[in-house]
Amino acid sequence: MAGNKTIKFSAITRAGYEYQDLVGIEVLIRHYRDPTLFEWVQLESDDPSVKSLDDVVAKRMDGSVEYIQVKFTVNSAEYPLDWDYLLSKKENGTSMLAKWAKSFARAKASGVIHSAQLKTNRVPSSDFAACMNGTLVDLSKVPTAT
Repeated sequence: MAGNKTIKFSAITRAGYEYQDLVGIEVLIRHYRDPTLFEWVQLESDDPSVKSLDDVVAKRMDGSVEYIQVKFTVNSAEYPLDWDYLLSKKENGTSMLAKWAKSFARAKASGVIHSAQLKTNRVPSSDFAACMNGTLVDLSKVPTAT
């Protein structure tokens, strides 16, 4: 990767999976502490309808589903969580936010969603942080130009 020439690509990939594993373990610990919380938990769900929200999927006992998408960067100081990261797209491509929205709509059509969230080690940029209340984005604070 351009940001860190001393780390092999395979090591970066493994670090990303380790980060994702930790997020999955966090959900499994919640299930361990409260066995009545989830019916099941999937890591790397193979449900094609939610392919962009598939890293950790947990069906709660009330029938609602939690979706967690995990994104890792090897250099969180250099690559912040910002609107460019979420909205950029390659030529003829789709932004991450648009992919997540499409998967969210498909998931909502097939059942009740308890939550859908992004877990990342990226630190919010100052512009992005200005749109947040705690860990949530406050849509009323998002500039219309975004």
